[in-house]
Amino acid sequence: MDAEISCQDSMIEWFRLDREPDSDVLAIVFSHVSEQPGRFSFYGSFRDVAVNKLFVNTPDNGWYRDGVPGLGTDIDSTAEGLRIVMQQVGPRTVTCIGNSMGAYAALLFGELINADRVLAIGPETLLDQPGSRSRGFLAGRPPPSRYADLLPVLSRPAADRRTSIVIGESDLFDLEYARRVAHLPGMRLRSLRGVGHEVPAMLHRFGAWRPLIRDFVRDGSLPAFLPLEGRILEAGDAADALVEGRRLRLAGDRRAARDRLGHCLSLYPDADAAHDEIGVMEREEGAFAKAEAAHRLALRLAPDRGLYSLHLAQALEAQGRFGEALAAYDQAGALEPGNRFLARTREEARRRLEDAALAAWGTPGLFQSGRS
Repeated sequence: MDAEISCQDSMIEWFRLDREPDSDVLAIVFSHVSEQPGRFSFYGSFRDVAVNKLFVNTPDNGWYRDGVPGLGTDIDSTAEGLRIVMQQVGPRTVTCIGNSMGAYAALLFGELINADRVLAIGPETLLDQPGSRSRGFLAGRPPPSRYADLLPVLSRPAADRRTSIVIGESDLFDLEYARRVAHLPGMRLRSLRGVGHEVPAMLHRFGAWRPLIRDFVRDGSLPAFLPLEGRILEAGDAADALVEGRRLRLAGDRRAARDRLGHCLSLYPDADAAHDEIGVMEREEGAFAKAEAAHRLALRLAPDRGLYSLHLAQALEAQGRFGEALAAYDQAGALEPGNRFLARTREEARRRLEDAALAAWGTPGLFQSGRS
């Protein structure tokens, strides 16, 4: 296998084609956010996948708004550049794969180049929504307005395209984005319990990531059962109720939010995010012990969620249990070591609570162990 075609922009490689002469399959792998220039998401994961592979990256985390240097300067010209590469390779089957920002690109370009299969993990199907990842990265820049909403794009007739979306049920943005395209022909949705946006990392932990992409590229299949396979998308309108419950809570309508979240849990008791949302409302209403119980239940269902540990810490702090609160703040940071928000919150809590605990118990150095 050799890299026959690549592009350099001021000595930076933005795409790379690795040829496999004996294969009639082309896998196009779109990079996710914060992939360094000159590097490509999942390059190592695909090393042993014996097909033609085109890896692409895009500058400045722009959700492919500015295209891929060497292929195109915007979405439409990049699609044309991809078609030129396809003509050079001459594949019988084209597969698009991506995670997060790359999943958005896999869905979009999969339609624009008429790919046969698409695997999108945690995609945004509507960009620039309040609180979304795309809004954070596109702040101050216009999103690709023509393609900001993928629903009209994905609704176009596609003869035999098979599209698979895999999400973590704990990420309510991903859950909502998947719901809005679930009804489209050829769309298959899968979800993981107690998992947020970090689906590939979780699958890798169980040794399931490389077999999954290998089999999908080979024949478009996904495993009959994924690790931590969830069922919220099959439990009546549980997913709708969860997303709506969160929206109502944020709008300040707690009574209606409780009704919707309760309805979700009646259909799908494993909805950890619903328990966490209820805990947030309990804390906002001053029922700190009830909030603690709800957050502990959410953590029992999703022990890797740093956000739930943070919410538990806040409920414990509100009860004056400073030592336990700090331990929960530390746990939140440890669960997601790259999360700057959790790290900053942890340090602020440590500074705030050390003095309070010392005044309450008079124990110098109470929190020195575990300080980093």
